[in-house]
Amino acid sequence: MAVSSKSRHASLHRDDWIKAAFTRLSDLGVEAVRVEVLARDLGVSKGSFYWHFRNRIDLLEGVLASWEDEELHSMDPDEDSSAATRWARLVQRTADPSRIRIEVAVRAWARRDERVARGVAVVERRRSAAIANVLRDVGFARPAAEAWSQVTLLVCLGWRDRATRDREFQLAGRGLGEFLSQLVLAAYSRPPTPRP
Repeated sequence: MAVSSKSRHASLHRDDWIKAAFTRLSDLGVEAVRVEVLARDLGVSKGSFYWHFRNRIDLLEGVLASWEDEELHSMDPDEDSSAATRWARLVQRTADPSRIRIEVAVRAWARRDERVARGVAVVERRRSAAIANVLRDVGFARPAAEAWSQVTLLVCLGWRDRATRDREFQLAGRGLGEFLSQLVLAAYSRPPTPRP
């Protein structure tokens, strides 16, 4: 039995359009996030879009807000979690192959849209703070924790970029998660450098 266009409109939610937009964004970039194409992907008329959004800009704002909310929520502190548990969650999310393409696509979008760049900056500051908090909890001094959190974040960004161009990329046989943990262990084992 075929679903009528009207009932299909009613069964779609705002989040369905946002998910479809994320797929287009991660596969082909922000230019590919077009109302007509999304309607075709979802099997509905273009008019269905306007049940949920004013226009394409409204949709893109929804995509950005959804990405920010999800990223920031993933870093909410859990007071009962050990440093090891929080680190494992950060590494797992950072190294998740399904997240890498969207991360790279959002940053490419941010290079052309100041509003997106501000959102990315908020997420990066929070992520850096979350990493620094874990490092302090395992014994890094505050300045070292903050410096190594920035190094860790930069490694993640570079790795993700490379991974989108070379899906088999590893460094010395290690994936991103293993490499990050080894990087932090190496940083922790370094003796402090005396200041002159």
